[in-house]
Order: sequence, then C-alpha cells, then structure tokens
Amino acid sequence: MTYKKLPMLLVALTLVAFPWSAGATVSSTTYQINPEQGFLSPSANGGANASGMLTSTSYRAQGAVEPYTGSQTTTSYQQQGGGAFQFYCGDGFRDASETCDGADLNSATCQSQGFEAGTLSCSSACAYTTSSCTTASGGGGGGGGGGSALSTTPDEPEVSDDIASLEFTYSTSFLLYGSMDTDTDALTVNGSSEDVELIDEDSWKAMVSLSYGLNTFTLVASQGTKDSSETVFELYRRLIGDITGNDTVDDYDLSKLVGLWGKDDSSGDFNGDEIVDDYDFSMMVARWGTSV
Repeated sequence: MTYKKLPMLLVALTLVAFPWSAGATVSSTTYQINPEQGFLSPSANGGANASGMLTSTSYRAQGAVEPYTGSQTTTSYQQQGGGAFQFYCGDGFRDASETCDGADLNSATCQSQGFEAGTLSCSSACAYTTSSCTTASGGGGGGGGGGSALSTTPDEPEVSDDIASLEFTYSTSFLLYGSMDTDTDALTVNGSSEDVELIDEDSWKAMVSLSYGLNTFTLVASQGTKDSSETVFELYRRLIGDITGNDTVDDYDLSKLVGLWGKDDSSGDFNGDEIVDDYDFSMMVARWGTSV
C-alpha cells in the first residue's frame, strides 16, 4: 500500500467525506489518507473494502459506520468514533433509551398522556414535556419527566375460555391465564401480584397453588389508582383416585375407572397423559381408602 502527501485542507475534506469505524481512534499531528487505495476500492490492498484496514506509522482507521459532520481543520487533534457515536439525545431520532427526541414523540400526544388537550413536546433530556397540556379544569401539566397521567378505570380481567369451564383438577398447582384491558398496568390474584405476569398489553398469566376442595381466586386489574371490578374463578382440586368427587378413594371410583378404561377422559386420567390406563390404576391403588 502507498501513501501520498496531501495538503491539510484535503485531509479535512477527506475526514468529512469518509466515515471512521465504531471504536477506531485517530490521533496524529500530521497525516494523510488516500481514499482511492484500500479504503473503498475492492481491488486495492488485496481486496480490502469499506470494512478493511488502513494503517501507517502514525494512524489506523478501520471499517466505516457514519461520516463526521462539519469541517475538521485543526493541525493537532483527536477524533474518536465509538459504539455510542451514532446515538445521542438531540440528534432528532428517538433511540431505544429515549422517550422522545426533538420532533419525534413516538406518536404520543397530550391525550395519550392523560390530559384533555394541548401540545406535547420533548425536553432537551429527551423526555416528554407536558407543561402545555391541559386538563378539563384548565390546569397545565408538569415538565420534563413526562407528567402524571390521569388514571382511568380498566375493565375487569377475563379468564381464558380454555380453562373458564374447567370444574376440577388433580394438580397441586394450576396456570391461570386470560385477557385484560389495555389500560391495565397491574393485576392481582387474591390481592397479590406475586407470580402474576403481564405477558403483553392485553394478556396475563399466573401460577397458583391449589388445596384440596374448592379454590376461589379473585382477579382485579389496576391502572394507576383505579381498580376494576372483580372477576371470580373457582376450581375444585380432587384427591387423585377420587373420580366421584366424594373426597374418598373407594370401590365406587374403581368402578368408574373401569368404565373409562382406554378413553381420553380427565375424570380418570390422573397423570394427564390423555388416556386412562394402568398408570392411572396404580395411582388409584396407592391412595385406596384415603379421604380428605
């Protein structure tokens, strides 16, 4: 590879016209670059291209990400490109870590932030400014941090039809799941949000433990300070082997099991493999005479 001595002005124009790589550091008091050899030409430098390497005794440039802007004319400087070079607050583009940036508000409005009217804007810290938003009473919104949205009462959560009609189970634990209002930001089961997961904006699931007998679960959705009406789901946990549901494993259950033999029936399928067979019979025998 060859290098040519170029006037300092051409160096500056070269820096403006051609990008440096993420993570590359350029440091020298005097240097030149020939863009025709090894930087963008696929035939130069043994096939180097825009992601190739330029080296000399005074500097190294690798790859290409984004051009520097402005005119670099100083005779002694350092320029460093890094992973964060192309992402920063104030560039007019909303990045993953930013709520907004300049005119890019991510389609948000004063109304979407809980106000009645007004003009939403973006602060220099890339957060919503609601000072020009108004409520029905005429009050203005807050600044910088995005304001405080007005709470609306969400609809009550729903249990999926797949399990809503289920009357009993032999399991010690059970997965509850269903849908919810898109305004929901929290959901509780029997007053607790533990083990409750909001899967996306309109669905939820919760793993619950079951005791023998009837289990009742009260579901409430919340948005801010507002709570929905209650949804009640009930599920009976039977003792394994108790097909008749009288809380005892006895000959009545055995006669029922014989009638279900070879079928896919949840009443006699204690191990949940979708067939009543000798595995279920052995589970019944192990609990013979047991009551709860």
